[in-house]
Amino acid sequence: MVTDWIKRCLGLIVVLQSMLLLPPAHALEVEGLYQAKVPVLGQTRKERLEVYPRALAEVMVKLSGDRTVPALPRLSGFMARAVTLVQQFHYEELSTTNQALLEEGYKRQLVVRFDGDAISQALIDAEVPLWVRTRSAVLLWLAIEDREARYLLAANASVELESHLKEQSARRGLSLMLPLVDLEDQMSLDFADVWGDFRQNIMAASQRYGVDAVLVGRLIRTPEGTWQTRWSLHQASAVNAESEYWSGEGNSQFEALALGVDGAADYISQRYAQLFSATRADRVLLTVTAVDDLAGYARAMKYLESLDIVTNVEVGKVLADRVVFRLSIRGDETGLERAVSLGNTLLQSQDAVKTSGHDMADGRSFVYQLLK
Repeated sequence: MVTDWIKRCLGLIVVLQSMLLLPPAHALEVEGLYQAKVPVLGQTRKERLEVYPRALAEVMVKLSGDRTVPALPRLSGFMARAVTLVQQFHYEELSTTNQALLEEGYKRQLVVRFDGDAISQALIDAEVPLWVRTRSAVLLWLAIEDREARYLLAANASVELESHLKEQSARRGLSLMLPLVDLEDQMSLDFADVWGDFRQNIMAASQRYGVDAVLVGRLIRTPEGTWQTRWSLHQASAVNAESEYWSGEGNSQFEALALGVDGAADYISQRYAQLFSATRADRVLLTVTAVDDLAGYARAMKYLESLDIVTNVEVGKVLADRVVFRLSIRGDETGLERAVSLGNTLLQSQDAVKTSGHDMADGRSFVYQLLK
């Protein structure tokens, strides 16, 4: 009996460890959106002034998801004011994994934090869609063939590759994670599944991670030393959702990984970026059900206030198990639905319907359930 008890305890420990190792489900609020890191040769004021526009351009790409935004003529004057938008800066050692920069003499990088509100407002004034802070969690399955070696990249398996991915993801504001490739993953997916991009098997194995999208990459080192890549992006939220495909070649593994991260960020931002109005604010009603106590009410209120698309939240009515909120939004209703769906707080329980019987009869009403 003691042996059975020990076995049960060990089994429980394994389950708890798996739960702790698994990344958070659904979308995540991305940090560091107003910060950029730019390699520098020294620490002079002259060089800082020269690289501030590059750092500002990186932040603008993070906020919009569009790599062409910094070059827009209507933002040229704003780009020239980069130094006036700097809130903080410091230097740090450059990652030793980026050999190309080290060979060029770069030993450190300038870390700059900008006035995010000013940049966001400038983009809104220029009618540039914004990619909201809460973003799709993306799981990356990466199959690598490096001469004689063939393997799937697992979390915590390669410091160098994970450092590359972390840097590239931060540069684009992408919430990217790697699978554990533990026994459970190995039983449901193998190298050939990822290499061949067998979508059904990949999506089935990805369910345990609760992500919104799955990025599949294939990297192969050529005899010349370059890296050929093929990528696909699958949406996990809809069975019949279209997938995106692209390919390319990089001179280094760093460049090859950047092709995947950039492609994923481009496609996801196009789907979720919203055009916010600088002058007009629409109003909608949003009812939240399954609100059983004050803590639930506070959680729903805090979540709605955190959405970039929402400019104001008012409580219209409090009932036994639900709360009716009046929202002012600076985008459209589709944008609101997408923004709310990204979080793991509210679940839409029915389609939007015309309101009736109150002061917003010309607006729209949404009904969501508060998730426990």
